[in-house]
Amino acid sequence: MSANTATASTAILAQWAAAFRLEQAPAEVIGRMKALVLDFLRVTAVGAPLPWSRSARQVALQLGGKAESSLLLCGSRIDAARAAFVNGAYAHACDLDDTHVGSMHHAGASILPAVLAVAEREDCSGRAALEAAIIGYEASLRIGLATQPALFQRGFMATPTCGAMGAALAVGKLLGFNATDMAGALGAAGAYAGGLAQFYHSGGVTKRLNGARGAESGVMAALLTQAGIWGPRDILEGEAGFFRAFSGDAKPEKLTGDLGRGFRLMEVSTKIHAGAGRLQATVDAGLALSFEHKLAPAQIADCEVGIPKVVQGRLTQLDPPDLQSAQLSIPFSLAMALALGRTRGAQAALRREDYETALMDAEVRALSNRTRCVLDAEVEAGTNTEEVPTRVTIKLKDGATHEMKIAHPRGSPHRRMSWDELSALFRDTVADAMPAATLTQVLDKVAALDRDAKPRDIMRTYLAAPGWLEKN
Repeated sequence: MSANTATASTAILAQWAAAFRLEQAPAEVIGRMKALVLDFLRVTAVGAPLPWSRSARQVALQLGGKAESSLLLCGSRIDAARAAFVNGAYAHACDLDDTHVGSMHHAGASILPAVLAVAEREDCSGRAALEAAIIGYEASLRIGLATQPALFQRGFMATPTCGAMGAALAVGKLLGFNATDMAGALGAAGAYAGGLAQFYHSGGVTKRLNGARGAESGVMAALLTQAGIWGPRDILEGEAGFFRAFSGDAKPEKLTGDLGRGFRLMEVSTKIHAGAGRLQATVDAGLALSFEHKLAPAQIADCEVGIPKVVQGRLTQLDPPDLQSAQLSIPFSLAMALALGRTRGAQAALRREDYETALMDAEVRALSNRTRCVLDAEVEAGTNTEEVPTRVTIKLKDGATHEMKIAHPRGSPHRRMSWDELSALFRDTVADAMPAATLTQVLDKVAALDRDAKPRDIMRTYLAAPGWLEKN
């Protein structure tokens, strides 16, 4: 990459976003984007009833705003920025939303709430929404790849930082921005980008709002730019810009290289288990071992998990104090999987309720404390921008030893869920929220986004039965 390319990252990204048309994306990319929209709707149904989502919704409704964009499932309508905030809170509420390992970023929770809120406000076509969503995913994932792992090591989270940048471009696309305005919207998003990772060490509920903040910030940045309040058009590469402030060791070629030819969104994983993306394979392994050998926690004397260096000290807490910490703990998640696999099976999907029950289970906690996370050269070598493999070794009290290696967790790019599998998971997840006929309508509308369906129709169809949000 030439020096000129390295110093013009903002302009290159803005020019690509302004010029991009859906026809330029391969059919498989368009199909994958529709699948990610469907998965986003699934996880909002899981997240919307949770206490922190209810609080976010209540605060937004109390603040008020013009009734232009829908809050998913409940039917209330407020201004687009706050609607994006609430729907983003739903999506990231229980760590079940899509994830990209290399950028450490949850693009769905930050990009899609912004796209759907503004697409409804502007009554955009489904094709325009898909176009904007692809831009938002690509931009945010590539910015993340260019700045990681330094961004995370400095204590920042990718979803409210990189997500804000991608969401600003996506909304700018819906508003018809040219390349100059796209660059200005990126600059404006730089004024919003933020989000610290201290919760890994001392807890806090605001982690649940990372997607919400990215989505809301992107909407605000684009709307401000439309009104003439734009930001530095060299926000990425500038001497006090995003690369230097959030990383200091950025690799701009990961942003601009093969832009428009390769699509990083194809590397996004959809989650089976309601926990961190980097522990999905370990949970798969625990379920499989427990089911195969019909294990109970009391039978297990010792567990060892092979991990890559990137998760050491972040996802290795032995005795998590609360739900959020448990969902970010490899030892606890493995102990829970080993406890449940015997009866639930190797193909089980572990949900937020499983974590809550396990937190009160003395045997699971004891097994978590008997679990050691060790750096593993083979796991390190297999870790890439798409997935984190695992090696789990358990020693039983009778002296027997069993080991399980998993290179590709379920839902990762190498074990991607098909449209039919995601549809079945969607139906199963949302079955108690609305009639089967409504679910079918939503599925059909998402499938037809590149033809004649509109986001406005989806947003106003995807409504839970009266009282469902309050009962769950």
